[in-house]
Amino acid sequence: MNFDLPPTGTEQSPAFLNAADCKDWLLKVPANAVQAQSMFLRQLSLLHRYSLPASERFAILEALRRPLSEVQEDAAAKFAAKPLPFAPHEQAALDTTLNVWHMLSLGYLRCFDAFCSDSAGAFSMPALLELRALCAANPDQAALAATLAQRTLSVFGDWQLDLCRSGQLPNAAYWKQLHHIFFAAETLGVAGHSVRDSVRHGKTHTSALAAYAECNLLSTANAYELATRHLGWVARWARRWGGKLVLLKIPPEDIRNRAVPLWVDLESDQPASYVPHPAEGGRWLETTELRKSLVARITLLEQGRAPADLQLGDDVTQPAAGQLLLHVLQRWCKGGAERRHERHSANTDCSLITGFDTVNFHLSGGQAFRAPSRDDTTLRREREEFETFGERSHRTAAAEEKGDTLLENWRVNDESVLGLRLTRTLKNGVRIGAGMMVAAKTADARHFTLGNVRWALREGDDWLVAGIQLFPGEPLPMAVRTIDAGGVRGNWRQGFLLPAIDAIKEPASVVLAGGTFRIDRNVEVMVDQQLQVLKLFRVLDRGTDFERCNFYD
Repeated sequence: MNFDLPPTGTEQSPAFLNAADCKDWLLKVPANAVQAQSMFLRQLSLLHRYSLPASERFAILEALRRPLSEVQEDAAAKFAAKPLPFAPHEQAALDTTLNVWHMLSLGYLRCFDAFCSDSAGAFSMPALLELRALCAANPDQAALAATLAQRTLSVFGDWQLDLCRSGQLPNAAYWKQLHHIFFAAETLGVAGHSVRDSVRHGKTHTSALAAYAECNLLSTANAYELATRHLGWVARWARRWGGKLVLLKIPPEDIRNRAVPLWVDLESDQPASYVPHPAEGGRWLETTELRKSLVARITLLEQGRAPADLQLGDDVTQPAAGQLLLHVLQRWCKGGAERRHERHSANTDCSLITGFDTVNFHLSGGQAFRAPSRDDTTLRREREEFETFGERSHRTAAAEEKGDTLLENWRVNDESVLGLRLTRTLKNGVRIGAGMMVAAKTADARHFTLGNVRWALREGDDWLVAGIQLFPGEPLPMAVRTIDAGGVRGNWRQGFLLPAIDAIKEPASVVLAGGTFRIDRNVEVMVDQQLQVLKLFRVLDRGTDFERCNFYD
């Protein structure tokens, strides 16, 4: 039983060997995040392999941690919410960010390892049990052990968040190491001890258990499905409320009036789940107190209280706050989300078109969009294009060329009535990200179906996986323009009409360019040369480039 850390030596020294020199060095770190990350990574790598007393190493890491965290947050903007695969500069920013977190975690882990080892430097269960007795008799030693465990686990939480921001999930090695660290803290008897962490928690006390719970809450929230802004909210809530979870070695006797606990195997390489199975390392993370807090906040939001008043965050808004709290309540306290439609495995090809304009071009028979009626400005532009490019204008040519190259072949892994899980090689195809509009056609389908990319994930080094929400019905391309007060009409734009599907109680809807919807806004649509006016009243789905809306005739 050990943490498999490499040996240290004194061959190559970092720029500082004590906390005071480290603070002087920090004054030289530039404001530029790329340059700063490079300097942090270099020094952390040297520090990790250099022999130092554990107390001095810990003091140095504590001096580095706050400024390093601020630089890491700035760097995340370069890759967060970007479609996959990343551009080279985005991938470089991600790689550096993850490496910095990894080296910082190894630095704290080396300190914790030194505490957990016996006088000969061996890390073993007998050594942990001996140290447990020492911690029970010596509050200072217990406080030190609790702090070292909490710091190490908290860096794993920061690392995990940036993985989620980049469309990746922690791998098996991550979870195995996380469980191993927490098991050591539990064995020492300090997992629940109160710890101060001003960098992540301000003046509020926390614990190693809270940091461990945070990582598992973030995982069970399916954070990769969330928009970047909402991911930030959920990560903040998981950090703030991780301390509400209680660790149990046996399941609660009666859960009829309790939350459904999360279950985790400390000997495994997997995150928490909802279904326990026989395992020596099995533990339950009891979430009843968390459920009480979530339900109370949801109720107060429904009564009109502001999210900031409920300590949800100054940047949190309604109605998104209430919807997101319901999302995590289901996944943290109610045994996970139930699927509306049964999903089953599949192994077939799927043609996929990505992007609002490209989908419209394909579904319009390969014809570039032309407004049903054009004003003088539009007519003048078209005449100039004809004189310059001939009958096939540069706009039409570009649309055709783009359309040909963006019709991709994916593989269906599983499917339901309203969803697909698709896979393709990572680098061979267009970039794809959450919120993008798509049109999908499986091998046995008669027509393309519109949809929305719910999430996109990188699996390993070579594969891209996407979850697609389908909008039922055969889409009819249409022209649409807004009608505002006084009868002022906007420009004609592309759109789609989706028919009602009585069998699944799906009402008719329109798919419009993003930013079109306003409640009770009139729009004029032309489908198959038929003109009608519709009144919008509700957004059903919203993506980065589209809105799907209900309407009144």
